[in-house]
Amino acid sequence: MKIFIKLIRNLISMSALALVIAGCATTEQVPDVRMSGFLGDYSQLHRGKSGQAEFTYRNRNADLNKYQKVLLDPVQLWAADTKTSALNKLSREDQQLLVNYLYVSLRDALTRDYILVNEPGPDVMRIRCAITEAKADRPVMDLLSTATPAGLGISYAKRLMLGTHSAVGVVSVEGELLDSLTGERLAAVVDRRAGTKSLLGKPTRWGDVQDAFSFWARRMQTNLALLRADRQELQAAGDRQAL
Repeated sequence: MKIFIKLIRNLISMSALALVIAGCATTEQVPDVRMSGFLGDYSQLHRGKSGQAEFTYRNRNADLNKYQKVLLDPVQLWAADTKTSALNKLSREDQQLLVNYLYVSLRDALTRDYILVNEPGPDVMRIRCAITEAKADRPVMDLLSTATPAGLGISYAKRLMLGTHSAVGVVSVEGELLDSLTGERLAAVVDRRAGTKSLLGKPTRWGDVQDAFSFWARRMQTNLALLRADRQELQAAGDRQAL
């Protein structure tokens, strides 16, 4: 059993590495994410390590293996500053497009390992998520700056000063995993990503944002699988000691 669990963890870790290589090619984490208030209580969160969200929390006492189903709430738009937020300046169509992008990305990733349901239950994990910042990229300018060495140099100079490339999309999210019956927080994240000047990027208005959503959804799936495997290994070790 122990060997089998280690094999699963190794396979998941290899998948996670492939995810990092693929996901970071077109988007990258950028600092100075602003708390929007969506999560309410941020006292449990701490700054993440390399490869993690900028701020993260995990309930180490929670047994994630008991959750076989997921209640995925509709994605919300929750501006950190309603007066200056770019979210409020977006058209209704773009706002709907963004929440649809993220919801579908999360749904598709979760259905690989869970059953999606519409009601709380003893084996149901609830997921809440909000987009707290979103800026579209400008594909024409992006292609010009990527194609010319001079433009590329200017882009990287701006990144050194401002933290993101010129003419790329930026998006921030906050999310949490809860026990659907008790409301106990199982995990939470706050993160911000932007597009890079990679030639692999999508030359579309929301391409960078869509890539960031896909990255977060796949990373969530991978992290949940790793946590479940870790818990199984701990339980197996405890069973051996009891014998």
